[in-house]
Amino acid sequence: MVDGAQAAHDQARASNRWLSESIAKATENLRSALQRATDSERRTHRAHLDTIRRLTIAAEYRDETVAGHLARVGLAAGFLARAAGLASTQAETIQHAAPLHDVGMIGIPDSVLLKQGPLDEVELALVREHTHIGASLLADSDSEVIQMGATIALRHHERWDGTGYPAGLAGNDIPIEARICSIVDFYDASTMNRPYRRAQPHDDVIAEMKEESGQRFDPILLDAFLAALPEIRAIRREYPIA
Repeated sequence: MVDGAQAAHDQARASNRWLSESIAKATENLRSALQRATDSERRTHRAHLDTIRRLTIAAEYRDETVAGHLARVGLAAGFLARAAGLASTQAETIQHAAPLHDVGMIGIPDSVLLKQGPLDEVELALVREHTHIGASLLADSDSEVIQMGATIALRHHERWDGTGYPAGLAGNDIPIEARICSIVDFYDASTMNRPYRRAQPHDDVIAEMKEESGQRFDPILLDAFLAALPEIRAIRREYPIA
């Protein structure tokens, strides 16, 4: 009986050892699989960011006057997103996606895009199509950043009061990433030279933006932008206006 009990005990110990080793091996295999998945995701994410960088370079190549503008808009959008209390991961996505806001300008003829002086109604209508063109260029991507870029490209000219384009969305129906981009894009574009007008003084731009609070701009986001102005203006030192 003793020998039988000892044999059963030894068998149980062997089974437990085998089970422990199997669990450890399975755990290590799972850890390795997760690491490979993480490495793959990192490579995919880097590839998506490289795609975005190349698209923004293409947009800048079309119009040299926007050199630095796209980078500044991205950095300022990320900063404003954080200042407004968005999660750091969402703010980072916005920072990378915001430079794609005007990628649709690639489809606008040079005769309109680079025209000296005001645009007529037909030309303005054509320029407004850059929202649809940009969204179409970025559509159906499996990248979260490019998906958000498509949303920003389509919606960054919507207005808080519903009088914007292309769909006349109002208030919180406008995605927050587009509302953020609308603010930082307006500020940066207004304070730089464009083919059709000279840069406006900083104080004049800020005064205009305050007047447009609750009309063009989300008033809560605009307050956060105004509070963060010293930091946002500091971005100019890293990416100065050409």
